[in-house]
Amino acid sequence: MAQHHAGEKHAPGHSGEDEIHLPSPTIAPPVIGLGVVLLSFGILYGIALLLLGAAFMVLGIAIWLINDAREFVKAGDHGGHGGH
Repeated sequence: MAQHHAGEKHAPGHSGEDEIHLPSPTIAPPVIGLGVVLLSFGILYGIALLLLGAAFMVLGIAIWLINDAREFVKAGDHGGHGGH
């Protein structure tokens, strides 16, 4: 049975390089989802919604890529695999 030690940050035998990294929350997925919905309605109802949906999709992808690039630079570990 595993025991929890309040003072430990890592499991025994694991270094800080084995930590799981989770990305920061971002608004990009809902923006892309809205773009897909507007694109779908644009196919049915007209070019205005189609263009608006495409704009939201491009905006969402741009937001996601910019946030990812900022986190990459902030992390400072450009190798990504423990110094290989």
